Amino acid sequence: MELIVQLEERFNRLLNKISELREENQRLREEVEAERQTRRDIESRIDTLLEKIKSELD
Repeated sequence: MELIVQLEERFNRLLNKISELREENQRLREEVEAERQTRRDIESRIDTLLEKIKSELD
């Protein structure tokens, strides 16, 4: 019976670890998306500045 209890405890620890990893994965996905948005914002600002420079040169 002790073996079954040990297996149940190990299984529960594994389930907890899976849950923790899922949460971490979600957090990292959100962080990556935020970085992508920042990059898009910066690229947009650069494009706007380049257009202003181009129009000034014309």
